[in-house]
Amino acid sequence: MVAPRILWRYILRDTLMHSLLGLAAFTLLLVVMNTLRFMDELLASGVGASGLLSLAGIVLPTYLPYAIPASLLFGVMLSFGRMSADGEIVAMRASGVSVPGLLPPILLLGAAAAVITAWLQFEVAPHASHRMKVLVREMARSVKVIQPHEFRALGPDRIVYVESVGDASCELRGVMIGDFSDQRRPFFVAARCGSIVEGSRKEGLALELLDGSIHFEDDAGERYRRVRFERMRTELDISRYLSRRKKLRDYTFAELLYLDRAFSSGQDPKVRADHGQRSVRTQLHLRAAFSLASVLLSLLAVPLGIQPLRSGRSAGALTAIGLMAIYWVLFRMGENAAESGAIAPAIALWTPNVLVVLVGLWLMRRTVRGES
Repeated sequence: MVAPRILWRYILRDTLMHSLLGLAAFTLLLVVMNTLRFMDELLASGVGASGLLSLAGIVLPTYLPYAIPASLLFGVMLSFGRMSADGEIVAMRASGVSVPGLLPPILLLGAAAAVITAWLQFEVAPHASHRMKVLVREMARSVKVIQPHEFRALGPDRIVYVESVGDASCELRGVMIGDFSDQRRPFFVAARCGSIVEGSRKEGLALELLDGSIHFEDDAGERYRRVRFERMRTELDISRYLSRRKKLRDYTFAELLYLDRAFSSGQDPKVRADHGQRSVRTQLHLRAAFSLASVLLSLLAVPLGIQPLRSGRSAGALTAIGLMAIYWVLFRMGENAAESGAIAPAIALWTPNVLVVLVGLWLMRRTVRGES
């Protein structure tokens, strides 16, 4: 029939437009929120706007899998809510088009979103997460860890102060260090010159001091002591920037399958011991099940959107955010249950989808029967 295809194109175009608007809003929100996690540390270390923009660009594909289902849910609810409020749904049903007959364009959008989400989760996001860590490490090594006239914390127990920047023979003038790693015996270091050099640990940094002294009290706290030195070297703790531990979320689909098969066959998967087979299977089921969120939540949104919301479009947006939050909380609960061994990964992570399907079918049945 011609009429349903015309309506399908109309619904597809309207829903896609609202979904793209929602995608822009949700993506911007997620990227900004997660870029701010590094903002203070990187700005304090001297990273400019270009570095922050590069970090934001890398963060983008990492959080798109979460923004896409939410934006499609928002688009479906907004489109069907508008059509219901304007009487278009009533006109369609009066012309013989049933509510299930309005689903094909939504299913098409949901299927496309599911494929994109699966591709992002299994292939793009792991590479993006790895590039983000590399970028943060590179920025951490290229920034000025110590700035003149500023107290800088180097790890949880040390503070460094530099009076001024000198020349090649004395890069940092008037260096002072307070070390409180031993609360019973803190000590202070004062040096005429200092410079940032390569550390003894891989990719680490160190502070080399010249012509200085160490100040502390004896064990009884009765006498003050000073030890002079000509040259002293102390490591700088920048581990928060240089962490190389690869988490399971950084593995692609092929790598996760390899790990699962290696565990099943008893081979050495050559990964950290805490990456057990249960964790690997949890990650596989989590990504596969969450990829269907776009389809399932959009079907749930159709009967909710058809019922007019007197509060306006803002209520549709808030409802979409609320449903997405509940859905994600259920997934997190399933992930925790699977990781702890309380429930099998397949059951724990596919249960939220089953619940959404059951609620969606119940709401669809009520809508078809004309119940409010």
